[in-house]
Amino acid sequence: MSQHTPLRRRAWMLGSAALAAVLVAGFTAQTSSAAPPDDLRLWERALQQEVSADSAAKLSEEMSTYPGMVGTPGSARRAQYSMDKLTEWGLKPRMESYDVYSSSPKNISVTMTGPERRELEVKEPPFPWQENFDDVVVGYNAYSPPGDVTSDVVYANYGLPGDYAKLAEMGVDVRGKIVLVRYGQSFRGVKSKVAEEHGAAGVIIYSDPADDGFTKGPVYPDGPWRNADGIQRGSVQYIFQYPGDPLTPGEPSTPDAQRLDPSEAENMTTVPTTPISYGQAQHLLAALQGPVAPEEWQGGLDMQYRVGPGPTEVNLDLDIDYGQAPVNDVIVEIPGAKHPEQKVVLGAHFDSWTYGTKDDVAGWTTVMEAARAMSEMQKRGWQPDRTIVLAGWDGEEYGLLGSTEWVEQHRADLLDNAVVYLNMDGAGGGQNFSASSVPALDGVLTDIAKDVSDPEHGTLYRNWQQASAQQNPVPERLGSGSDYTAFLDHLGIASADFGTSTPSGEYHSAYDDLHMMREFLDPGYRYHEVSAAYAGTFALRMAGSAVAPMVYSDYATAVDGHLRDLDGKQAGRQVVDLSPAYAAAQEWKAAAKQLEGQARSATGDRAEAINEALIAQERALTRQEGLPGRDWFKHMIYAPGLYTGYAVQPLSAIDDAIAAGDAATAGKYRDLLVDSLREAADAARNAVE
Repeated sequence: MSQHTPLRRRAWMLGSAALAAVLVAGFTAQTSSAAPPDDLRLWERALQQEVSADSAAKLSEEMSTYPGMVGTPGSARRAQYSMDKLTEWGLKPRMESYDVYSSSPKNISVTMTGPERRELEVKEPPFPWQENFDDVVVGYNAYSPPGDVTSDVVYANYGLPGDYAKLAEMGVDVRGKIVLVRYGQSFRGVKSKVAEEHGAAGVIIYSDPADDGFTKGPVYPDGPWRNADGIQRGSVQYIFQYPGDPLTPGEPSTPDAQRLDPSEAENMTTVPTTPISYGQAQHLLAALQGPVAPEEWQGGLDMQYRVGPGPTEVNLDLDIDYGQAPVNDVIVEIPGAKHPEQKVVLGAHFDSWTYGTKDDVAGWTTVMEAARAMSEMQKRGWQPDRTIVLAGWDGEEYGLLGSTEWVEQHRADLLDNAVVYLNMDGAGGGQNFSASSVPALDGVLTDIAKDVSDPEHGTLYRNWQQASAQQNPVPERLGSGSDYTAFLDHLGIASADFGTSTPSGEYHSAYDDLHMMREFLDPGYRYHEVSAAYAGTFALRMAGSAVAPMVYSDYATAVDGHLRDLDGKQAGRQVVDLSPAYAAAQEWKAAAKQLEGQARSATGDRAEAINEALIAQERALTRQEGLPGRDWFKHMIYAPGLYTGYAVQPLSAIDDAIAAGDAATAGKYRDLLVDSLREAADAARNAVE
């Protein structure tokens, strides 16, 4: 294809008016050392014109021909390639490294020992186009303990608390048994946690075709859905307790770090856990006897699912090593001209379970392509007002390792100066747009979606409308499971995450590769280009606006809604009086609205005072006490649930206390919430003139 030329991009990316704006921006840059503040939108359009599907495709292809699991040569190769490209573009990247306690498989064996003997396959077969397949890790779960366990099998549906309650109703006891559970409905680490709580001896997790296999459509390589061989790898670290290095919670894994003894770590399971494919799981399910599984437990395989126990018996022999492993983050900064200490951080992880073309070479390619575009704009005179930090995280798949350690190391600077964090996990990995954020960022995420062109829908906002089936889509709220976690939940930095996806079943399998991307997920890499345009525009707007576009009165409204949801759960049996929290939320909303009214025309020192108040409001929503039993999580409003793992549980501490009828804990965290809301209101009020 033709060599990239900045002003000759695809017509669908830029109309004639926007093209004129780019030309004006280019002329302005040539006659001035820096674009004036009112040229911000022109620079945004210039960036949207600069990003390139062809460039993104080359980046993706360079990083997708080999596996990139953390602690392996593949991950190190990706990090070095990224460093080299960023340097080639005239940027100044650095590598920040940590030494993290980690697991690696030596030998994973799953053997059906009754009623017949069968060695189950624990790795997919390769296809001819797949390079370096010997380096693809076998199906295994990071942070599973090693173990050699033989026992009867019990099928436990998704392996969640309600499923075990149902088994108890059926008279089925899982103590000492190996539970067979299917992926879905919750984070896999939750499945290990619940099995551990119920005394199971081991856990096997499989992907049922009803969830992402042949019942959905054609399977790989003829379609995007999971075939009978596809194995979903993944970590079972208890990230809902704390992510990152299990031995250094709250502190970075630097050479001088004080480390726990592994027996003291609270975010690792004690139950041997491993994944298999549905092609292998069907042998175990077909031989099970015992009660017929409930209708809602029946999966997509052509059989009647029963729960056991037995006569299906399995031996799990998991030979897993533990030791220190390198984690290498790639960091590049584009210095701000006016407020270099203030930081707008964008990040994506580059490590992957196998090839990871979607998860998350796509997201890191999006960041890299935005970085390349910014480097080109720098040559034409652009410089942000605030510093833009672009981060490639290593070790996300094992437990958000690279991002967590980096945040913990740079805690003081980030607390003082970070304005916002944008995460891209899967951005570019498909065609349907979605976003999640704290409520203060809903407006700017929506505005940018309306500004960015989309090859199929006209604008990215129309894409979002169609994908969400909503006329006025609003971002979801953030739980955990990706690299925004340490920024938001630990430090209280306003955060957002966006992605583009196509329904598929390659997740964490050996078939998350270039064939899947080129044929089914993002042919032509058009949505890699769109994602880079969206991410880059977000960076420019947050780094270039006199007052950061954050609306905390919307946040207060959202808190009011969450409180109403909690009151609905305690109807007829009030555990805690939430009226003080309602009052504090209304107080905050009034103060935030008054500040936002003044922000519209603020400039200079006045704008800076307002920015400080905006940053302070998110920080105010954290408390040093943290959540009950998991004090690493400091945010009083948003956190993952103990039994959701990924999904958000708003006002988690109060919600759990209400469910348990624990008035003392509910009251304590109601009061901490009130303290946070009042502190946020004070921050807004004190900046009002």
